[in-house]
Amino acid sequence: MASLNQVNLIGFVGDEPKVIATQSGRLMATFSLATTEKGFTRQDGTAVPDKTDWHNIVIFGNLSRVVQSFVHKGSLLYVQGKLSYRTYDSKDGQKKYVTEVVVDNLQLLDRKAASAPDRGEPLF
Repeated sequence: MASLNQVNLIGFVGDEPKVIATQSGRLMATFSLATTEKGFTRQDGTAVPDKTDWHNIVIFGNLSRVVQSFVHKGSLLYVQGKLSYRTYDSKDGQKKYVTEVVVDNLQLLDRKAASAPDRGEPLF
């Protein structure tokens, strides 16, 4: 039986993306993405608040250039990728665990700025 590791998220960028070159010279962009489940009120009147989850996003290659040029804190994005897990030892010797979404595809969902020309063609 086949397996599938796929993540689809729509959310807001939490901080300015960081774009660096890896040791091998490949571009890598990283940032956090917030997704929020809206709260509600139960029939008994109990209020359930909004729940926001933060996701670590990692993008490699040419998509990093798109991120560098067009993605900023507060941008609304659709990202598609896969979950990746890694560990590292902190400076104080503690083992740390990180869950990341390694992105294969992304779409900018922000409305175009009023000054941006509309040529009817995609940005990338």
